[in-house]
Amino acid sequence: MNEITVDEIAVGVSTGGSATMRAVRWAAERASTLGSTLRLVHVIDEAPADREGAEATSGETPGAADGRSRECLDEAAAVVADVDPGIETVTTLERGNAVDVFERISAEASMLVVGSDWHDGRRASRRRVLSLRIAAVSQTAVAVIPDLEPVGRRGVVVGVDGSHASDHALAFAADEAERLGEPLIAVHSWDVVAMVGGEYGYGAPLIATDDLARAEAEILETALAPVVAAHPGLEVQRVVVAGDPVNDLTEAAIEARLLVVGSHGRGALARFLLGSVSQGVLADLVAPTVVLR
Repeated sequence: MNEITVDEIAVGVSTGGSATMRAVRWAAERASTLGSTLRLVHVIDEAPADREGAEATSGETPGAADGRSRECLDEAAAVVADVDPGIETVTTLERGNAVDVFERISAEASMLVVGSDWHDGRRASRRRVLSLRIAAVSQTAVAVIPDLEPVGRRGVVVGVDGSHASDHALAFAADEAERLGEPLIAVHSWDVVAMVGGEYGYGAPLIATDDLARAEAEILETALAPVVAAHPGLEVQRVVVAGDPVNDLTEAAIEARLLVVGSHGRGALARFLLGSVSQGVLADLVAPTVVLR
């Protein structure tokens, strides 16, 4: 099996669905700019086809399944060549559980990219659930690409809450915004009820909303200070809003080129869980979204 290098972007290539090829194109454009190697990965899950995330191979001989998979990889390679024929591209056909395969790959890849074709309030498909599970187990950044037209979108949106994970996401988003020539849209969303202990107005300390707003704005400014210093020419838009972080980030990203969030998944179940915000934005995918651990 070929080794994976740290400057390699790995892309999940599944059979059927335009979201997969959008993901391949997105990854190819990134690889072309960064000079990264691109690995196109297709996983044949030989478990029963009704298992969540499994490729449907029931009724096919191993040879037929391999042939269909190779055709899918060839189609993806053609998309890469259309973006930039100079990209070093490797195709890999794997067997096993897709989540396990991508978890292993994530230990050495610089980024995983997967497609998701569930958006605009439609019911979750198995592929959508699979992308969430891959994001949860990944040891590297994961980009989940929806089947949405990218033309006319503007800005890199990032969620900021002052945490270490948020700082990591903010630094990544600023680099991406500068690379893409886009404004950075930093969103800090805070919950009044949570800030006063969940019983606002009924026994909890009365804190003026204006004072809270100023304090929350200061959190955003503190987080942004090193980013502004490192990227002096970058356009930065600040959004401080009292509300639900998932809803506010989703609203800010509806017309964005990219959404970036840090994951707060941690503890004994961290391998299987994302933080509530990253889980929420992936469950209502409105833009290409990168989740960072």
